Amino acid sequence: MITLRKTPLLALALLLCLAPAAFGAEAALSKTTLFVDAPWVKENASKLIFVDARASSLYAKGHIPGAVNAEWTYFANVKGQPGNPGWGEIFPQDTLAKKIGALGINGKQPIVVYGDCGGWGQEGWAAWVFRLSGIDNVRILDGGYHAWLAAGGKVSTTAAKPKAVAFSIKAFQGGYKVTTPWLASKLGEVKVVDARTPFEYEGGRIFQERRGGHIPGAINIPWDVVFKPDMTVRDIADLNALFSSHGLSPDDEITVYDTAGVRAAYMVMVMRMAGYDKARNYDSSFHEWAGTPDLEVVEGKAPGGPRKGEITVEGPPCQEATAEGQNS
Repeated sequence: MITLRKTPLLALALLLCLAPAAFGAEAALSKTTLFVDAPWVKENASKLIFVDARASSLYAKGHIPGAVNAEWTYFANVKGQPGNPGWGEIFPQDTLAKKIGALGINGKQPIVVYGDCGGWGQEGWAAWVFRLSGIDNVRILDGGYHAWLAAGGKVSTTAAKPKAVAFSIKAFQGGYKVTTPWLASKLGEVKVVDARTPFEYEGGRIFQERRGGHIPGAINIPWDVVFKPDMTVRDIADLNALFSSHGLSPDDEITVYDTAGVRAAYMVMVMRMAGYDKARNYDSSFHEWAGTPDLEVVEGKAPGGPRKGEITVEGPPCQEATAEGQNS
């Protein structure tokens, strides 16, 4: 059994993380309620709010007309150094609500988020943020910006200037998120999925991680295996076969992580769409885990397992991947 002993503040944070009542109910996802294709988006463009989740440099070169730009870092604490406590975690409710409202989003109009192949799943991260913030009418453009171009969609290089609107978050919804204390207390009880590349999983460091390897017991399912060759998402039956082949069941409580929760967020959304309703994202992810000296990491291809004893926890052709994927 893993025991956490630390400050009253940490104890309070852990209590809040463990309390299921902190999360509101949410309708189950399906492919039709999470993804939309480019022809549908073209037909309904005038009724939609578009959020371009790519890097600002790519947004400047061309985007769907009227789209606002919100990179993954827009929603997260990235002050200080990767690996510091809280680095990469989404902002607290009040701050996050203001950030969402500043995009002109009031939670009532339908939203379509998009990224592109060659990225790191930032559109899944944005959809994850919106869903846990209580916005259910958000969809992901299947195939991303490339699919929009292939469908003959118009392109703009004019940056949108949204008018800030009021938006509030009463409580994070759906149990989408976990923290380091929660996961450390649950090792050996929950299924843990590492959504990074095998190179990273086995010990390679490419994003300033303080240590290489993976969380004890984690299985490696790279996030991009959920795509077909055309970079649209696989059908539900294929996804279920994929997850089942890794020993996962829809009844399992699952935590997904990567380096800073971005790829993991995409994987969580896809897993929930496939019926894995207890999949959650560890958004501060391996950066924080590896940056916490008392937490164990495992190198190599084998999942390994948590050590016994006490652990103390502080507090079509695609574009090349760009800086938008840094620390993703």
